[in-house]
Amino acid sequence: MRIRVYFCIEPIDARLSILKYNKISEQAMSTIYQLVWESEFKNILNVGRIWLKFRNEENPFGIALRHKRSHQKIDVGDIIQIDSEFYMVDQVGGRRIQVVD
Repeated sequence: MRIRVYFCIEPIDARLSILKYNKISEQAMSTIYQLVWESEFKNILNVGRIWLKFRNEENPFGIALRHKRSHQKIDVGDIIQIDSEFYMVDQVGGRRIQVVD
């Protein structure tokens, strides 16, 4: 199971406008978000557990892919990808979104 975490590089106002919709295009993903962490797990993880790890710990699952980031901890509007499903981080946990072409 491949897990990826994307941080939004836009300011908080733009992040809140992104949260209104349950869809995002692949082009928007590549321009608004940067991949900061990626790993593969053998056991099943859910969005809540990943969100808690990133919220509470400095280096949640080891070394990050990018050291220069827009923010240090996971925040509203960031995206967690579990295999082919995408979840947008909300105030608590995350909700499923659809990535379209």
